[in-house]
Amino acid sequence: MTLRTALAISFGIAGFLVVSFLVARWLTAENRERDAIVDVLRAQAAGDAPAMVAAIDGCADDAACRAAVQARARALARPGTVKILDYRSGTSYTLGSAEGVTRVAWNTSSDDRPVVQCVDVRRSGLPFLGGTISVEAVGPRIPGEASCPA
Repeated sequence: MTLRTALAISFGIAGFLVVSFLVARWLTAENRERDAIVDVLRAQAAGDAPAMVAAIDGCADDAACRAAVQARARALARPGTVKILDYRSGTSYTLGSAEGVTRVAWNTSSDDRPVVQCVDVRRSGLPFLGGTISVEAVGPRIPGEASCPA
């Protein structure tokens, strides 16, 4: 094997590894978004309004947001483990910054009645370089077959 061939193979392998790493980071943005939303829903199901306020970007400084979160935490509190039944992200697989609404249906292990809510999500930066994901708002319960407003 010549030096030129060895270098070409080495650069090819290095390029493949870099691209694989960036694609993996991009794909994990979906998991990070879902985790952020599930954290808010767990706090809501536990009736923990302060945890919800802390998890929703800017909510601590907004009296209307704090009041809405308090009301939702009271109305939708239920025992058990949160289970996601349906998840439709409005920002899935974006390559850059994006804002969108995620429709999520969930229930708990102790309650078969599903809860459907719309969650406003913002992605900032480049997802394959880390990016940030923030929950901007959690809407009220909507009818089971209803769509989220655009």
